[in-house]
Parts: sequence; C-alpha cells; structure tokens
Amino acid sequence: MRVSVRHLALVLCLATAGAAPAWAQDETDKKGTAWEEGDDEDEKDPSDAGPAQSKVESKAEAAKLASDRAKDGERLRVASSPQIRRFHEVLDELLAELAYDVKTGAIKGLSNLAIRKVRVSKAIPSTYEDYVETLLQERIHANSRVKLISCVPCKQRTSSLVEGKLLISSPATNMAKLEAAATQLGIENFMDAVLVYHTTHMVLALNVFNSQTKELVWARTYNSETVASRYQKLAVDLTQVQKGRDSDEYVPEYRFLFGAGAAAIPNVAGDAEDSKMMNVQVRATEKFDNRKTEFGLLLSLLKSQSSLIKKYPTEAPADETTPVATPGKGKPVPFQTAIAVYATFGHIFLGAVESYNELRHGFHVGIGALGATGYAAPVVRTGWDVFMGRRFAVSLAGNFVAPSSILVGTDRIKTKGGAGGDMVLSLNY
Repeated sequence: MRVSVRHLALVLCLATAGAAPAWAQDETDKKGTAWEEGDDEDEKDPSDAGPAQSKVESKAEAAKLASDRAKDGERLRVASSPQIRRFHEVLDELLAELAYDVKTGAIKGLSNLAIRKVRVSKAIPSTYEDYVETLLQERIHANSRVKLISCVPCKQRTSSLVEGKLLISSPATNMAKLEAAATQLGIENFMDAVLVYHTTHMVLALNVFNSQTKELVWARTYNSETVASRYQKLAVDLTQVQKGRDSDEYVPEYRFLFGAGAAAIPNVAGDAEDSKMMNVQVRATEKFDNRKTEFGLLLSLLKSQSSLIKKYPTEAPADETTPVATPGKGKPVPFQTAIAVYATFGHIFLGAVESYNELRHGFHVGIGALGATGYAAPVVRTGWDVFMGRRFAVSLAGNFVAPSSILVGTDRIKTKGGAGGDMVLSLNY
C-alpha cells in the first residue's frame, strides 16, 4: 500500500510538469497568429479602402495640382527679363486690338458694363486675374463712353448648410445671385474674360451677355498670331491704340508736308500778272489730341511767274526807239521773290482712329509775315486740307496781306495789301 501511494504521487507530478509547456506554447501560437494578421492587414489591396481613404487621395490630387500651378507661377516669376518683357508686350498687343474694336464702336450700344470674372492659364500666377481685369477696365474706359460698374458682390462668396452639407456659392456660379447683384447695382451687361498662355502664342477671349436675359451681346477672340496681319489689312497705325512706348520719355509725333502749287499774292506794284506766283510750301507740325489737332510752322517760298516764264522773243520794228527815262519821283518795282512764314494751327476731323483707307478732312489757320527785299507786311491765312491715303494731301487756302509801306529812295510809299489764295499738292510724312 505504501508503494502504491508513492507511485501515484510521482504520476501526478509528471502530469503537472507536462501541462506547463503546453500552455506556454499555446500563448506563443496565439501571439504568432496576431502578428501575422497584422501583417496581412498591411498587405491589403488599396482598392478595398473606404471613404476616408478616398478623401485622402482627393486631397493629395488637389495638393499636387496646386503644387504644379505654384511651380508654373514660380517659373514665370524667375524667367529672365526679356521673357517677362515679351510676355507683357504680347499682352499689350492683344489689349491694343481690343482697344481698337472698342474705339470703333464694338460695344457702343451698351449703356453700362461690369466684369464678372477673369480666368487665366495655370502657367500664369492667379494674381494676374485682378491685373488683367484692371487692364480691361482701363482700355474700355479710355476708348469708349460705356459706363463701367465695379461688381463687388460678384467677388464675394457665401456659405450655407443644406441637409447637413456645407454649400459655398457666389454670383459667378449662381444665376439667381447674379441677377440680384445686377438689380442692386443697375448692371445691364456682364463681361467674362479668359487669358490663355502658351509658349508660342497667347489668346484673349471675351464675351458680353445681358444680365437679365443671359443673351450673348458680343464676343471676340484675340490671338497674338493674327493681330499683326489684321492691323495691316485695316491700314491703320498700331501706335494709335497702343498704351506703351519703347522709351521712358514721351516721343512726340510730327507731320511734315512738302508741297508745290500756284498762288496769287498782292504785289506792291505792277499788274495782275505780277501777282501770279509759283509756290513751294513746307509745313511742320506736332500732333496731339489723338492726332486730331496740330500746331507748328508753315514756310511759303513765292516766285513770280513773270520772272520764271519769259515772253517768246520777237523781232522789233525798225522805227522802235528805246524810251528815255525822265527824272522825277521813283516808282516801286513789283517784287519777283518773296517768303512768308506762319505760325499755324490745324484740326483734322477724324473718327475713332485715323484710317488711311478713308479721305480725311481738316482746316488750318495761320498768322505771320510776308517779306521781300525792302518790304514786309503782316499776313493771315486759312485753308482746307484733304488727306488722301498715307502720303498725299491737297490744300486750298485764302490769304490776306495787310497794308504796309516800302522805302523808295528817300520817300516811304504805302502799299494797299489785299486778298489772295493758293493751292498746293503735298507729300505727307
């Protein structure tokens, strides 16, 4: 019986010792299984991601687009000075073409206008949207009588909570709010603009629509590749609508007229033949007031026809004798050469721009002096000018020579003066 008790105690001890390793192994297996499951979770297919993962990806794409746009803007900012200068030169050419259309009445029928929105390419910094809007307003205001209204509500955004979602809107995207803003400010027409920039060319697209009916009123696309050819076909100078200039200083614009013709000027003596003159004119003026007004000098060189065209010689009669001069009071001799200098003011009746395809009319007035050897008299003139094409002009003018006096020997003799006129064909430069 004693042997049996010892044997039983030994069996119980062995059983207890064998159970401990089994428990420890079970716990190790469990830990190993948990780690593997974690590995499996890390290796899940990305397509099984939920809404949260999709939002993260959307934000990442938006951030990438913003980063690309920032890089493009930075590339434009760090571009060399010639590149930046060329960019603005091309933009100015497009705006000059817009200014020409506006000046010639493209939007003449509009009572007022507001710029709703301006968009630019991704390669251009977003701050250029406000810059381009200001340039558009400047050109429209300078070249037309259309009233410009600043639509401040068009730039504002409002937020509202609709069915648990945050909704952001503005008049640029909400037609009802756009109509409300138009009614509040009295805006009848809106303009939208898009500036597209490429490395080879630039495009400015504009459209104007009615604020109430949404009807398209006017639309135009300006391409830098076609702007030069269009102006060549129009036969106008681009400088008439350009804003910029090459130098920092103001460069005046002159007109030079070199002409020749015939004139009739009162002479101090002689008959009607002595008043007929050949006339050579030079007029130099500076243009201002958009080429409509001029001021400068006019020089007129006069030569009597009798001194230029001699009578054909004939055989004298046999009994003809040479008259003998009798002493007495001196008699003035008609002058054969004279010069007149005028300070002249002129005005040309132009439309919005000066087009060489059209006849242009104008007038000029001048005051100055007429002089010859031993003779000087005040003189005034007024004339009508007709400009044809780019290089030719015809002027028809009337002159009035005031009474004066000349010194003959020791005696001073009064001259009557009188009215005359001239007609001149000129080259226009």
